[in-house]
Amino acid sequence: MDWITSSTVLDALADSRNQAAWGQFVSYFRAPIVNFATGTGLRTEEAEDVAQETLLAFARGYQNNQYDRSKGRLSKWLFGIAYRQVKYAFRKRQHTPGQINTATDGTTFWSSVPDEQTATVSWNETWGHAVLAHCLDQVKNEVQSTTFQAFELTTFGKLPPDDVAAELGMSKNAVVLAKHRVVKRLRELRKQYEELL
Repeated sequence: MDWITSSTVLDALADSRNQAAWGQFVSYFRAPIVNFATGTGLRTEEAEDVAQETLLAFARGYQNNQYDRSKGRLSKWLFGIAYRQVKYAFRKRQHTPGQINTATDGTTFWSSVPDEQTATVSWNETWGHAVLAHCLDQVKNEVQSTTFQAFELTTFGKLPPDDVAAELGMSKNAVVLAKHRVVKRLRELRKQYEELL
């Protein structure tokens, strides 16, 4: 998938007939919304509904010029929509016949919905993981496989450069440079990605 920046995706979304742009938008942002919703305690199918309704509400709002880039990041606007949908899902669950309406401690499901501050922390963490995943995918497509492996083994595998060098048939200096190159590119991509998003 081609790399996108906040500017390119938002400009493309301005055209309601651009199905490719909307498809790309959904492919990027559905997963973080689902992960956020399941993190609040919703079941997977409920979280999928939250994601669908959030993206539909976004689409309607964006087409009606309700999103103003100068007033904040897209992620914040998406969070507001997603959080309202999560609360609605819990409310709907309470009123669905056959649903268990109390948690094990006797509280209602509705009372287990995280407050906005807690939900914001959860959203930011989920969003951060999604951004990192997209940036990692992009860097992996840009560099040689051994360069990315050196980065993975030293960063995520916590292996010392000497061990990585021996495993990949590289010099220690090449391993250190590979990690530095990938980290630098990740920072560049993250800045692009989060310019407004």
